[in-house]
Amino acid sequence: MSDLKTGFRKLIGRFLKEKLTVLIMVLACNIVMLSVFLLYRLNLAPFIYAFILNMFLLLCVGGFSFYHYAVRHNERVKIKEMISNGDYPENEPLTLIEEDYNEIIELLYERCNSLTNDYNFAIQDSKDYFSLWVHQIKTPISVLDMLMKDDTQETRACRVELFRIEQYVDMVLNYFRLGSESKDLKFVEVGLDKVIKGCIRKYAPLFINKKLAINYEPTDRMILSDEKWLSFIIEQLISNAIKYTNAGSITISVTDGALSISDTGIGIQAEDLPRIFEKGYTGFNGRSGSKSSGLGLYLCSMAAEKLSLDLSVKSEPGKGSEFTIQSKKDK
Repeated sequence: MSDLKTGFRKLIGRFLKEKLTVLIMVLACNIVMLSVFLLYRLNLAPFIYAFILNMFLLLCVGGFSFYHYAVRHNERVKIKEMISNGDYPENEPLTLIEEDYNEIIELLYERCNSLTNDYNFAIQDSKDYFSLWVHQIKTPISVLDMLMKDDTQETRACRVELFRIEQYVDMVLNYFRLGSESKDLKFVEVGLDKVIKGCIRKYAPLFINKKLAINYEPTDRMILSDEKWLSFIIEQLISNAIKYTNAGSITISVTDGALSISDTGIGIQAEDLPRIFEKGYTGFNGRSGSKSSGLGLYLCSMAAEKLSLDLSVKSEPGKGSEFTIQSKKDK
């Protein structure tokens, strides 16, 4: 009720403000009439009678005008709600000005639809191109991997870099998938142990190359999630841990429904922690090493949001980082 009263008072205030010029003119005319009566020493009774009639007419006309003002305001509010819901309203214009504005709005609406369609087409064209590019580039990557059969230090290093190239290629495709409205999610009961072990096996060459130990105790926990995107999040966190850990180990643990991935790496600066999940933000570590695109953790946060997971981090420079994945309802 108080909100209605406040809204009504604001509406009256806006109405009086917009009609201020008319009110000033009426007041000025009455002052001129009163001045003439006083100047010629005329009887003020006719003036008072005329003034009362003028005020009565002003109130009647003003009330009628305010009623239409309020009605048109409510119609515009409904129109805004319809536009917010994606509907195009049809409003019968009462004046020539409203008719002109309606025509302008229709032209802008058509132009907006045209630009939106062009934009969607361009985005879809880019997605199709990158999807094709990703699948085509994987062929030479696979061939190069087959050609590097010799188990030498140089070929091992080449295979590691080739593996990273393949991960970056997949990241491009996942970037477009996460940004789209496509229903690329399939929630099923997933064995967490199976997903984690698959991610560890995938990154085994990088663990071996950097001589990092992996600590993991198997778990029998089952969760309702999308296996592909859950694997993507874990893989990105493992990749980041390997990237910024030069010696020591990486530990993966599951406790109280939370999955934690911790490392003994260089850690994250305190001023960077609040922004590491922002798109394109590289922080001190990324800028100093020039190795970060600022997309990995951003994509992780987007995927976690789609899976209704909470992704958090604790870190201290020089002592490593710990990323935790937990269902929002379990927090």
